[in-house]
Amino acid sequence: MEDQKKTIIYLGDGLGDFCPSLKLGDGDYVMPRKDFPVWDLICKNRSLIKAQIYEWSDGEEFKSVLLRLISRIISIDGNNTNANIGQLYSVDCKLNTMALPATTGHEAFPQALPVLH
Repeated sequence: MEDQKKTIIYLGDGLGDFCPSLKLGDGDYVMPRKDFPVWDLICKNRSLIKAQIYEWSDGEEFKSVLLRLISRIISIDGNNTNANIGQLYSVDCKLNTMALPATTGHEAFPQALPVLH
């Protein structure tokens, strides 16, 4: 599985989502929110986007489009079996999480540094 190309579905609505969309390849998907800044940029520069574009405008449409794309990817990659579900990955580049030790309370966090005013 390490050698398999991973398919990316990139979701966004802001100006900062345009540049990452340019990095997507032929087998990837971009889901810009319709009538938001990234949608406008993609519409004006459609030839620069190699990924397939699927817009959405509200939560219901977002859910429907995303689930349809996931089903399509699973069908393309294999026999649409439950075993293929394990091949799905989730990556959030904007938010990073920090693993905390098993301790509880504030002692799990590093001490704050004093700042002179």
